[in-house]
Amino acid sequence: MVLYYTEMTNTLLRIMKKTQNKQVGKWGEEKAALFLLEKGYNIIAKNFSTRFAEIDIIAWHKKQHFGKTLCFIEVKTRSKKDGSAERAVNKQKLSHMYKGAYAFCLKKQICIDATPIQFEHVSIYKNKMKQEPDIVHYIIPTI
Repeated sequence: MVLYYTEMTNTLLRIMKKTQNKQVGKWGEEKAALFLLEKGYNIIAKNFSTRFAEIDIIAWHKKQHFGKTLCFIEVKTRSKKDGSAERAVNKQKLSHMYKGAYAFCLKKQICIDATPIQFEHVSIYKNKMKQEPDIVHYIIPTI
């Protein structure tokens, strides 16, 4: 009986943690979107999903050397500024982003060969000392 109760409690705690993480992630994505809008990005899609991947934000942005560029942006939100958000975008995640970007371009009939495309990452770190989070924005180099 005690073992059953412990298993139920652990399951309930895992479900609550997942729900809390989703809420924090959604909050982080909203903060990232506002940050990008302030930087002149024109957001055209959020949470684009395929069976291969989900891309958090897709936006057009005018880049210095390439002009109008289609940007695929991954957002990671963390409570500690320890670099874990940056490390979460690994080789496998990038592969999924590439597949998702390709699917988006096909769906929207965007010519990949004629359109500058860039992959980016926005880290959102909750800061307990101030209301606004710390935001770090990276361009992900492609090979």
